[in-house]
Amino acid sequence: MKIITGMHRSGTSLVARLFSQAGADMGSPETFYQADRWNPGGYYEQTDIHAVNMPLVNGIWWKFAYFFLPSTDTILRRAKKYEGLIRRIDADYRGKIVKENRFCLTLPAWQRYDTTVEKILICIRSPGQVVSSIIKRNHTTRRHGYYLWHLHNQRILRHAEKIPIWFIDYNNLLKPELFEKEMAAALNFFGIDFPADNIVNMGSKNVRRDMNHHAGRTYSYPPNVHELWRNLKQLHRNQFTGKKCDYP
Repeated sequence: MKIITGMHRSGTSLVARLFSQAGADMGSPETFYQADRWNPGGYYEQTDIHAVNMPLVNGIWWKFAYFFLPSTDTILRRAKKYEGLIRRIDADYRGKIVKENRFCLTLPAWQRYDTTVEKILICIRSPGQVVSSIIKRNHTTRRHGYYLWHLHNQRILRHAEKIPIWFIDYNNLLKPELFEKEMAAALNFFGIDFPADNIVNMGSKNVRRDMNHHAGRTYSYPPNVHELWRNLKQLHRNQFTGKKCDYP
């Protein structure tokens, strides 16, 4: 499978919708997780993948686990009971594109049971904007929000070290002058041939500047968040200049 992932509220659902409209095989739309008020355009996530990733992350704490995220060792221990389901899902989605934010944390469990992950598209977004959205949705503190942002991005970089990665910048998708370049590169990474004119039309139909409700603010980040965000932006830029990407 090819994976679209990234920290929550980083534009993964928008990117998944754009891929779907570009003709990507993302499995049956009938089994997508339902849209809600936090994502009225839909999540484009398959419920059988949720059936693995959600208990791996949540454990007995369920949604409260968001405040006490498990270690990778704990996730691997929990994964033992899902081995059969992981192997079946791997077979069902081989060659398809799947989107799920929790892969940032659960990827090692899938890798342990020989899941074929061809490539990973990681959506990145300013940590300040992400955390502002998380605060609105989950009523957490800004400090904890930065912890979540850092943990998700740090772990996916670590776990996907040997897998081809491409970074897509959510803020660039909201800029008409950058949308085509950003989206064309991402589509090409996943091997989808889509005419340039169609990409432009897709952007005008699906992307609005007012989608970024937290733009225009200046944020002060903890040192580790500042450094990781700087590295992610550099890795993103390096893709378009041909420089070697060394993941932090």
